Amino acid sequence: MPTVEIVRFLGSDEFVADNLVLKDALSIVAKTEGCIRPPYYGIQTEDNRTGYGFVIWESYEHHMKARKKDSYPALLAALKRAHSGPSDVQHADFDVDVEPALDSPVTEVVTLVRKPDVSEKEAMDLVTKLREAMIAQGACHSVTVGESRENKGTLFLLLGWESVQAHYDAVSKGALPEIIKELYLVNELELKHVKLTKYVE
Repeated sequence: MPTVEIVRFLGSDEFVADNLVLKDALSIVAKTEGCIRPPYYGIQTEDNRTGYGFVIWESYEHHMKARKKDSYPALLAALKRAHSGPSDVQHADFDVDVEPALDSPVTEVVTLVRKPDVSEKEAMDLVTKLREAMIAQGACHSVTVGESRENKGTLFLLLGWESVQAHYDAVSKGALPEIIKELYLVNELELKHVKLTKYVE
């Protein structure tokens, strides 16, 4: 089953000025066995500093195997130019194809950390309720959810929007405001937006 590597990092001044400072790193990743789609990269709109990368691997095992390849030290060296601090790398197996969300003009990245007294079923039922309301409203291009392999109880939601404003307009209508309040009651929630580019050689 495909797994998605989600990378978040504090970008360097060089990266903020030109995201394609990652070009050499992206080229190495794109040519690595097991990488089944061109990688995506971009910068968070809220701070214009935090970098994001999404890599779709044939499986989690393929990525772990890639880390043992001779090209891996060169990849780490190429990444250094874009970073000004540590990076957060997690993996998630999403329930539907992530590409419609990643290909959208704006991708909303939501991190949900389930509170200790909340069951997995309760948390997932709310996410399902949110997705159904989003689909019924029709403003969102795509909604997909996956659990972090590294941090059990942490869910990632990826949503595709036409713009950041389109997102805020949509969630102020219908059943969505109440559902979102419920999400905050059962999760520690972080919500960010990023404009992604699919890497092309």
